[in-house]
Amino acid sequence: MTASAAGPRRATAADTFRPPRKMAHVLAADLRRQILRGALTVDQQLPPEAELMVAFDVSRDTLREALRILEAQSLLDVRRGRGGGAVVRRPGLASAGRYVALLLQLRGTTLADLEEARAVLEPPAATRLVAGLGGEALDRLVALHDAARASVGDPLGFATAVTIFDQAVIELSGNRSVAVIAGILRVIYAGQVFLAIEASDRASAELIARRVVDAHEEFLAAARRRDPVAAGDAWTGYVLGTAGLLVPPGRGGERIDVVPLWRARAGQAVARADAAGVGDGSPRRVAAIVASEIRARIAEGRLAEGDRLSSLADLAVEFGISRPTLREALRILEMESLLEVRAGDRAGPRIWHPSTQVAAQLAGTVLEARQVTLADHFHAVRLVEPAMMKLAATRIDRSSLAELARLAALLTAVVDDTAMFSETWRRASAVAFGATGNPALGVVAEILQWVRAGTRPAVNVDTDESWTAARARLVALFNELVNALVAGDPARAGDRWAALLDVNLPFVESHDFAHRLIVDLID
Repeated sequence: MTASAAGPRRATAADTFRPPRKMAHVLAADLRRQILRGALTVDQQLPPEAELMVAFDVSRDTLREALRILEAQSLLDVRRGRGGGAVVRRPGLASAGRYVALLLQLRGTTLADLEEARAVLEPPAATRLVAGLGGEALDRLVALHDAARASVGDPLGFATAVTIFDQAVIELSGNRSVAVIAGILRVIYAGQVFLAIEASDRASAELIARRVVDAHEEFLAAARRRDPVAAGDAWTGYVLGTAGLLVPPGRGGERIDVVPLWRARAGQAVARADAAGVGDGSPRRVAAIVASEIRARIAEGRLAEGDRLSSLADLAVEFGISRPTLREALRILEMESLLEVRAGDRAGPRIWHPSTQVAAQLAGTVLEARQVTLADHFHAVRLVEPAMMKLAATRIDRSSLAELARLAALLTAVVDDTAMFSETWRRASAVAFGATGNPALGVVAEILQWVRAGTRPAVNVDTDESWTAARARLVALFNELVNALVAGDPARAGDRWAALLDVNLPFVESHDFAHRLIVDLID
């Protein structure tokens, strides 16, 4: 939790001293801010290397390292060869969603887990949307709904149209943080819609699609009446009811599978290229398809952590492509932290599985690019985390309860130590949210924590009487939370966590930091 009741912390010598950073990291951070704040626009090509080296007074190696850092963060696309160079990208949901989808599939996430995560995130946002719905937003939703209804019978087209409608509902609710997080999970959901419809006979597929369309129509009916409560209930029914369509009764433990949609989209890209008369001639298109296939093999468990791919020569033969195109495909995966290519290494590239840390960083970068403020992020936390704590109360085990009791005692002991209090609070929160046992919600918690951790140095406050009193209140509420978890009382656990968050509410609503973009607060 962000220490936040008394005002900005005064800088001290300890605060201002930091170990020196490599010049490449400093340069990457500067360019990163320019991209995320719009000073460098999407599709803008940076000047040639020679000009950049002079402009920034850096060596070629330093410049290239900085560009590699930004490419790994999906902020640049570095194109090799004649006519190449660094081109600005704005990170979107697709790359972060694909990475999280791979992570969750490898962790055995089930359809029930996905349903539960959506039920936590989306109904409050749908309620908020209808509470302030304008005519223009309603017209947009109606048009998107009509597009989804028109695509019934086309599995890939329908899955895409449903995803666009659902994402529009959450984005129009006004909270960008929730929209990003829900959108990342929706990439996975789209795969399950496609899989269910594509694997069904024609009659069953149309039934699934019609049920989804009917659920959307029920939500729109509530929206037209400007009835927020009915809209929230309709969206909850849609989330839970759709999950029942995607998997037969009693099979909610079936694992998600995102690979069929990936392969279908790759095949569609090839078909469109053929129809346009360009065939498979584009090295970048071919490289992307090969990267997608290797990514799919990781998801299917055919490539384990630490495995090596075949040699470059063998891979080029297997995929029927040139060495340069293969290197481009491997570089795509390397920038996604999914494999390691070492110069001079005769063995094939080494596979790395995705991590929650990288997933949180990718999602956090999307949040920054969406111009999310600290206040927007706090209200997302206030919207989502109490519901997560309710789940934790129904599932937490004895060892986690014992650890929370120990950390509660430690919070009391370090109430006057800003650094120790913040670190202890972080550990306690991780234990509590880990008790949900839901991999998808675990990633959500990591994303929210990434922003907390990144903005904490900028918004921490000095220790004074008002903040000491606020901390004392936090400790008392945390002990009440632990008691609610011990009692297995979901309603009280959610309420106590909401009360904990509300201790920070005066700061969020009144302090200047609340209106700052998180991109300006995260170093």
